[in-house]
Amino acid sequence: MKRENVRLTRELESFIVSQGADLVGVAPVERLSGAPQGNRPQDYMPEATSVISIGMNLQNGVCDVWGEYTEPGKSISPYLFYGYGLTNLELGRIANNVAKRLEREGYKSLAFPPTWTISFYRWLGQRKGELAADFSHRHAAVAAGLGEFGWNGLVLAPEFGARVRFNSIITSAPLKATPLYDGPPLCQPRKCRKLCARVCPAQAYASNDVREVSIGGRRFQYGKPDIIRCQYGILGLVKGSGSIQGVDIPPGRGNWRHLSQAMKEQGGADRALRDNCFGIICGDFCGRCLHQCPAHSYW
Repeated sequence: MKRENVRLTRELESFIVSQGADLVGVAPVERLSGAPQGNRPQDYMPEATSVISIGMNLQNGVCDVWGEYTEPGKSISPYLFYGYGLTNLELGRIANNVAKRLEREGYKSLAFPPTWTISFYRWLGQRKGELAADFSHRHAAVAAGLGEFGWNGLVLAPEFGARVRFNSIITSAPLKATPLYDGPPLCQPRKCRKLCARVCPAQAYASNDVREVSIGGRRFQYGKPDIIRCQYGILGLVKGSGSIQGVDIPPGRGNWRHLSQAMKEQGGADRALRDNCFGIICGDFCGRCLHQCPAHSYW
């Protein structure tokens, strides 16, 4: 194993923060060896030794103002842009600059885009198993010591709770690893009574299914949402997600056919929002499991 380059690690950390990131950590690729085959760092870059995780905090004001147009003083528009779209663009810009800097140092580097539709390229082509991104920034963030999973499946950072987004850079640089988070529990489901599940307008956590993963020799558990039902909220197809109209979701497990039909029939202001300010520029309608998670207020 190559000797850790402490100097380069420290320089990169300072550079990443100077570019606008709020969090940065480094995971040796071995910590992600439990990822599904095909989605591990070495699957994309055999010579990879490290994964850099970068995080950006979402403004509390942006999260707190999220709400239905019928609620006085509430709007989803700040979150659509500042809480999702612009943050994704900034994370992509930073990751690109870091990867280019590392390659100038002689280390091959690969930056994946922040998670959105383009992140599911392999799954969209293969259609095998559950919907999954080409590379998981959430798992990389936990592996890099930036936090731990909440019941909502999001990474909770001690500084920001769920109010943070992540991006990753895979590199051959032998960087100094950040220790795994080992502080007080960041998710306290007994205290909040699984608020994330209770406020989900699509009832994506209704089954109470649990996912367990191994990262760096530690086992982590978190709620396993029904991804199809979750899409109704992301796409503004169900009331309570920030949409103006809404459809009734059939009971039970999510159904791709019904979801696809609902997307085709979506119209009016909701369709205009989805078509004109979605994806890279803006983001999903909902995110209530993020906005209303109280973890940021615990410490």
